[in-house]
Amino acid sequence: MTFHEPWTVGYLEEKFARPDPWKYLTSPYEQTKYKRQIEIIRDRRPQPRRILEIGSAEGAHTLMLLESFPSAEVKAVEISSNAIGRAREKLEHYKDRVKLTNADIVEHETQIEEGSFDVCIWSESVYYVGARTSLNETYRLLEKIVGKIHPGGILVMANTVDLPEDIPESVITRRPIIDCYYRLLSSLATPALKATYFDEKFGRVYEYQIWAFFR
Repeated sequence: MTFHEPWTVGYLEEKFARPDPWKYLTSPYEQTKYKRQIEIIRDRRPQPRRILEIGSAEGAHTLMLLESFPSAEVKAVEISSNAIGRAREKLEHYKDRVKLTNADIVEHETQIEEGSFDVCIWSESVYYVGARTSLNETYRLLEKIVGKIHPGGILVMANTVDLPEDIPESVITRRPIIDCYYRLLSSLATPALKATYFDEKFGRVYEYQIWAFFR
C-alpha cells in the first residue's frame, strides 16, 4: 500500500479505491443522517431550485437530494476521481439535473457562481479542508462558500465529533476543532439550527452534529 499524507487527495483516492469505504450507501446510520439533513431543507427551503453539494463522494446523498427535490438541479463537487466515477454511474438516470465535478473545493470555488444556490449541503468533509489549510485560509473558504448561496438561502452541514482514537480522522474531529468551524460560520451566516445526535454504526455509538445557517 502506498502511503499518502493525510488529508490530501491521495489519501482519499486510496480510501475510495474500494467501493463505499464508509458505507454511505448501505449503513442505516448514514442514511438517517442524510434524511435528517433533507428534512431540515424541506422545513426551511421546501422547493430549492439549485443545490450545491460539497464532498459528494459516490453520490449516496446526491441521489437522495435528487429524489427528494425533483425540481432541483444539483451541482456536486468531489475531490476523489474514484468516488465521482462511481457517482456518475449511479446517477446516470439524473444526468439532466446533476453536474458532477471532480475537483478540490479549495481550488474550484472560484468557478462557482456567486449567490446562485438556494441550498448548500456540505457534510463530513470540512475537517479535511481545515486539516490541510491555515485557519485564515479555512475562514476565507467558508466565507466564499457562504457567498455562493443567495440571500435567504441555507447552508446545511453534518459533522462527526470526537471520533474514536483508532480511527485516523479522530485527530481532525476533536470537539474544539468542530466548535471552531461552528463559530467561524456563525460569524458569516445566521445560525438556524444546531442539533446533536448519538447513533449506532456497526456496534459503536458515534456523536454528530447537524447545523443550519441562513445567509
